[in-house]
Amino acid sequence: MVLKMFSFHTLQGRFFLFHHSSGINFSTMSFPFGKKAESDTKKALKSLIAHELKTNGPSHKYIYLVINTDKPLTRERDYVPRIIPVPNRMAKASESSILLITKDPSTPYREPILKKGSPTEDLFKDIMPLKKLRSLSKTTKSLKKLFSDYEVVVADHRVHHLLPDILGEVFYRGHKRVPFMVQLAKPDGVPVKKQDKVEKCDPKYVRDQVRSICKNTFYIPARDGTITVKVGYVDSTADEVTQNIASVVEFLKNPKFKPAGGVLKHNNQIRGLFVKTNESASLPIYKRVDEKKEDLDDSDDE
Repeated sequence: MVLKMFSFHTLQGRFFLFHHSSGINFSTMSFPFGKKAESDTKKALKSLIAHELKTNGPSHKYIYLVINTDKPLTRERDYVPRIIPVPNRMAKASESSILLITKDPSTPYREPILKKGSPTEDLFKDIMPLKKLRSLSKTTKSLKKLFSDYEVVVADHRVHHLLPDILGEVFYRGHKRVPFMVQLAKPDGVPVKKQDKVEKCDPKYVRDQVRSICKNTFYIPARDGTITVKVGYVDSTADEVTQNIASVVEFLKNPKFKPAGGVLKHNNQIRGLFVKTNESASLPIYKRVDEKKEDLDDSDDE
């Protein structure tokens, strides 16, 4: 199966989602670091899932992949989630409670999105202009209610950069519910004077982006040498989560997925991989052998 995906391209220093026709071919993908690492991954996942079931009973808790790298991916704060395609669905847009945040006013977008028969007619639980969001964010209580009301938050790329100051720690601490960036219409690349600009909205394009966000997983570049990615659930199978892990590592390592992927270059490689839940200890599934240390160990034996 070849998955068509959305990825990020930069334009004037900003990140945008776009439809990418050449995705990852999951059917031909082998597990990174070989068969032993794949076997160790499945064993660790079976142990993790069994422990969770025994301790807490059946649940839909997230399983995380923790990736330790040689260097941080960034030195600056970054709040833009990068979508990573995975073969086993994380969620369905139709079963998720989704908030869309737009520029002011929201009318030019609300009307085509909610129009009867539109691909996005029932996609969003609410569509909120930035002005209303600012007024709701004045108290922590209101922000916490907003947090609990929506499972997924997506925002027009033109206002996305304003949200960290508005939503604050309630949404951004630990990347709890960082808003995803969407474009409300396909970019045509034609410069338009501000006074002549017509606000466009393409419901099908919006729907396709939101579906991709819900179906797949994501990462946010951190300022330490750790990348944490949701790769499945406690009620997933070990095989399903293993397949998702393979896809995540392939996306982060392979330069053909730049600029969103291919971020682990020759001078910044994976040191170790671990799986965990929010409450569990981290179980190792791969650890890089330090070649210099191995050479020293060999010389000691001589």
